Amino acid sequence: MPAAFVLQWLLEVAAVPAAHAAVHTAHVLDPLRAGLSFALEPRQLYPVVVQLREAPVTPMLLDERLEAAHAAYLSAATELALTYRPGVHLGTHQRLEMVRDVWAMAVARACGQAPPQRGSCCYLYVLPGTHECTGCPRLRRRPPSPHRRSGG
Repeated sequence: MPAAFVLQWLLEVAAVPAAHAAVHTAHVLDPLRAGLSFALEPRQLYPVVVQLREAPVTPMLLDERLEAAHAAYLSAATELALTYRPGVHLGTHQRLEMVRDVWAMAVARACGQAPPQRGSCCYLYVLPGTHECTGCPRLRRRPPSPHRRSGG
């Protein structure tokens, strides 16, 4: 589970700023060329400030910006996902589905939409007292309980 969480977190560092930039501004953020960096919250270690060296303004329409940002993200994220070495087995299917899922979740968040169905699992459900996240592929395999709440 920690390996999947870390990979998802790493992918979100690139996907979330790129999706928000494309949806809310005239910028296309390429994670490999933008000089993307971030500062961590000192105790909880989550990103609190994202900095970019460059993010060019483009005359593209929203759909074109999203397509360009997605292509740039896919290039960087696929390489990261396939070369990530967490010390435990994390299959190629899981890695590549996570690349796709993180982008879809970032775009949904940027557009104010509900989380999409995912093809990858974060394995949150293995923690005591928790259950599958909203959009978890495990929920498609069995009917959801009416008492189940969304985990993330």
